[in-house]
Formats: sequence, structure tokens, C-alpha cells
Amino acid sequence: MTAQLFQCPSCGAPVTPRGSATVLNCPYCHASVVVPEELRQVSSAASWSTLVYDGFISNHNDWMVGNESSKYFAPLKRAITEGRYRWEAQVGTASSIATAWLTAHSVSDFHLIANCKHIRGSRAGSSWGVIFRIQDNQNYYHFRVTDQPLFSITTQKDGQWLNNVDWTRTTAVKPNGVNQLEVIAHQKHFTFLINGQTVSEVDDDHFSEGLVGLSIEGYTPGEEIAFDFMDIILRAP
Repeated sequence: MTAQLFQCPSCGAPVTPRGSATVLNCPYCHASVVVPEELRQVSSAASWSTLVYDGFISNHNDWMVGNESSKYFAPLKRAITEGRYRWEAQVGTASSIATAWLTAHSVSDFHLIANCKHIRGSRAGSSWGVIFRIQDNQNYYHFRVTDQPLFSITTQKDGQWLNNVDWTRTTAVKPNGVNQLEVIAHQKHFTFLINGQTVSEVDDDHFSEGLVGLSIEGYTPGEEIAFDFMDIILRAP
């Protein structure tokens, strides 16, 4: 069956829908084009099995907890209590990052959802996010958001950071509220959502599978920051 085409609103060229993608780049003028809803295929992620639902009532998934100090955060405190996975830290150096992983599930195609609230710190001075297709602490993808409100998507490859989507302002973020980050991965194609709104789609083939996890990042040395992770959901075929 031949896919139904639609016209690019910028140049009038024919564009072919691709799966459940909501935004495509026109192959002729390279403009970002919204795919008409009736031409999008329903995402198969809706029917995938739930591998993990963790509302942080207990630490049955063996998340990192306790206190630690380093040049990046002095100290970093993580605790699971009353349905929250709280991270509190004082930033040691600019662009300090801390992560924690779900170690029991290595996935290729997946649907990852996490909800978190920024508790303490300036809007631009820190971020939280999800990391995925983790190989080790120097190789993974990273989707993060600030209350500024901005988001970015990066790849860490052998300790070097590569920008997939540079810091971008979005109205999808709820400053001072609980925000939800969502990633749907199918082979090398990734769809990124904030509070149910698609903010970007990226193709990247650095890593084909791996673990998933959570992150915080601090940008202002000396600033005290805190985040409450509310839950995390992982689905896969």
C-alpha cells in the first residue's frame, strides 16, 4: 500500500508521512513540517509491556541512595521516602552531573516516562532529565529540562558531549510544577515529549540498546539544588 503524501506548507513539495512521527523535515526546503493527524500511524508503544513501574514507595529496584561527596557535588544526598526519590546537592563545579540507573533491563525499542518536580535552586541553575541506551557512565543519550523553561537532547560518546538538539525554549514546561519527560525509541528514531507534547524527533545510531536512568545537573558552583522524582515507567515490546 502506497503512503498518502501531503504538501509542505513552505514550498509545496510532496512529503511522505513516517510512522507515528508528528514533525518531519521537508526533504526539499528543510523546513519543519507538522504531519496531519489523520496521516500518522498509531504508535505501537501504546501496546508494549510494562517492565518497570516505580512510584518510589520502596527501593525494590536498588536505586542509589545515601550521601556522597565529590568535586562535582559536595555533598549529594539521595533518599527514597514517602513516594519520592529526592536528590539534594550543593553544586561543586559548573556543569556537574549525577545519574542513577535501572540495572535490570537493557532495552532497544522502549517507551520511558518520568515525572519530577524541581524543589530548590534557581530556574536556570540546574536541570533534571532521563538518560537512556546507557553503555557506561561515558556513553549514553540524555534528555533534560530546566524551569527556565528550556530542554536539550545530547549524546555522550566516550566522555565527549554531542548536541542532538541544543537548548531550546518551550512552552511545554510547567515552571515550579511537576513535569513529565517521555522518550519513545524505535531503532534509531527517537520521539521526545514534555507533558504529553512532542517537542522534538531525532535520528541517531550511536547506541542500539542499553539501560535507562535518571539525572540531575548543576551549573552554578555553590548553589543548593533539590529535585523530587515522583515515578518512572519503562515499557518495551
